[in-house]
Amino acid sequence: MTRFFREAGVITATTIGAGMFGLPYIFFKSGWMVGIFYLFVLSFIVAGSHILYWRTLARADEKRRLLGMARDFLGKFWYRMGLFSVLAGLILALVIYLILGTSFIRLFWPSAGDGVGLFMFWLVSIAPLFFERRVVGLELAGIVFMAGIILLIFFSAPQFLPQVSVPAIDFGNFFLPFGVVLFSLAGWTAIEPLFAERKRAQETSDKRQAGAEGEGGYFPRKPFFAGTFAAAGLYVLFVVGILGSTAIIAPDAISGLAAWPEWKLGALGVLGIFALWTSYMPIGLEIKNSLTKDLGWKSHWGLALTVFLPPLLVLSGFSNFLKVIGLAGGVFLALQYVLIVLVGKRVLGLSGVEKFFYNLVIAAFLLAAVYEFYYFIVG
Repeated sequence: MTRFFREAGVITATTIGAGMFGLPYIFFKSGWMVGIFYLFVLSFIVAGSHILYWRTLARADEKRRLLGMARDFLGKFWYRMGLFSVLAGLILALVIYLILGTSFIRLFWPSAGDGVGLFMFWLVSIAPLFFERRVVGLELAGIVFMAGIILLIFFSAPQFLPQVSVPAIDFGNFFLPFGVVLFSLAGWTAIEPLFAERKRAQETSDKRQAGAEGEGGYFPRKPFFAGTFAAAGLYVLFVVGILGSTAIIAPDAISGLAAWPEWKLGALGVLGIFALWTSYMPIGLEIKNSLTKDLGWKSHWGLALTVFLPPLLVLSGFSNFLKVIGLAGGVFLALQYVLIVLVGKRVLGLSGVEKFFYNLVIAAFLLAAVYEFYYFIVG
């Protein structure tokens, strides 16, 4: 039971992130029933994909991870596609954090222009990158800050009924939530360290569960589903809190809260800045490491791209929060999950109902990626 709560808690904590700030708007535009539908269906698919990835790691029984297995089992094309989707998705995540960071700074400094807010948040966020190592305490603090935002907004809402009319279903925007919801729920990068920790614990145990890491052994199905759906439940609280707090539903959720008392805006701004700041560093380090280790770049070039490309993208026009988060989730994260499923199918040799289900997942993600790319270009 202790292991269940710990693993479910890790999944919940690593799932909750910046994507939640786009959820109130897509609930408002597509309808609350559509939003709930996407949260439920994608929670099920994401949790199922995470379990598949765990099983793949167990069967491969190697130190290789997703990109390494893609290269070995699927060939160079899928390895390059995977590397591109991972890098592009991570870079866009930093772009999203910069956009949100600017909005949070305006909460307690309304007179600051977008350029000033962007520069301030960027300058503070890149400083830890020069230390070139992860600070676990900061990442855990970020989770606490993000949970604080959800609780502050939910319990501060003057009423738990929307202050603006929200349709049940808007078929014209039915496909709008996919990228935002997937970005909110995706957390496959947490599976690798969780698996490695579980394997180390198994190797040092008394082998009461010999072979638990092999096919047919222990797979955290219940914790993965519980953790993912717990994150989805917290997202619903956040959406309810936003819809009950303001009649102005902004794409980033934060910009519409200007009517809140100053002390509350200040508290929300501080929580948001720290939550994003503590997430910016590990993502930035992941980008730099991928460039230097996977592509063989020199360290200073990898650091330079990590530091300067995200703000340049924002300044060049990648500043529409909803479009950027849809592109990051609906295209690049969708491709990452397609890669996970393809590797899993090859390594595990799925058949029957499982094979049919994951083929549907691949088809759905590819179709959604095409839609999100189209929406980003012409939407």
